[in-house]
Amino acid sequence: MASKPVLCRDCKWSREDTTSSWTLSCTHPEVNSTDPWFLGSKVRIGSDCKDEREQKWWWAICGMKGRLWEPKS
Repeated sequence: MASKPVLCRDCKWSREDTTSSWTLSCTHPEVNSTDPWFLGSKVRIGSDCKDEREQKWWWAICGMKGRLWEPKS
């Protein structure tokens, strides 16, 4: 994890949400491991990046700190 705040838009796991011009979806397998829609859908929609980053608890999978953030290649 980077020491500075990281942005979801710069993460390899983020995708533009097709239903919104400003929302990003997280497609990281760990973040979505309990989401039946993600696991059983043909299209990888993922969870809302804002909702994931809003979590400030130490047990959050990615959370405010962006623990699972990886740079786009």
